Amino acid sequence: MIIVEALDLFSERGYEGVSMRDIAAKVGIKASSLYNHFSSKADIFDSIVQEMSERYETAIGMMRVPHGEEEEVSETYLKISEEQFVAIARNLFLYFLKDEFASRFRRMLTIEQFRDVAGDVFRKFFIDGALDFESSLFKSLIRKGGFREADPYVMAMQFYSPIFLLLSKYDSFPEKESEALDLLTRHVTQFSRIYS
Repeated sequence: MIIVEALDLFSERGYEGVSMRDIAAKVGIKASSLYNHFSSKADIFDSIVQEMSERYETAIGMMRVPHGEEEEVSETYLKISEEQFVAIARNLFLYFLKDEFASRFRRMLTIEQFRDVAGDVFRKFFIDGALDFESSLFKSLIRKGGFREADPYVMAMQFYSPIFLLLSKYDSFPEKESEALDLLTRHVTQFSRIYS
């Protein structure tokens, strides 16, 4: 699949470091043949982003991560135990750490985070999108009495930032997965006990 091979290259060299000729060579076709499938490298990048969005939606459904309308999601989180909250965080963490497509997607965007288009996608997926969602969720949980009164955006930063840091720290050390999961579990448990 062309986008998988392109993502592999982008995750190693960055978007700017890969040409259409490089992608064609990786796929095993002529560069001119690549244009039968995609109009440009930007078209391939956009297809990767679309594919990641679809894969993520499928993954969170399979992991039973509460998602959908804010009210429904917050009601679900009100009913789950601390252990279930930790399990959700662990599953999402492992998805972005170990899933071949998701981890390469994260690496590609990390490399490209300071460039125009890719930087916007990076912020949408891994910064603003995550913080906005969690802030909105925490605000709803505070309103419903599930979390104590606090600034929901700061709560979102306190919850998400260590998780993002752990992804970065352990990305290249698969042999330390249990250490990463232990730290993640301790973080999520402590967060839950502070705010619940």
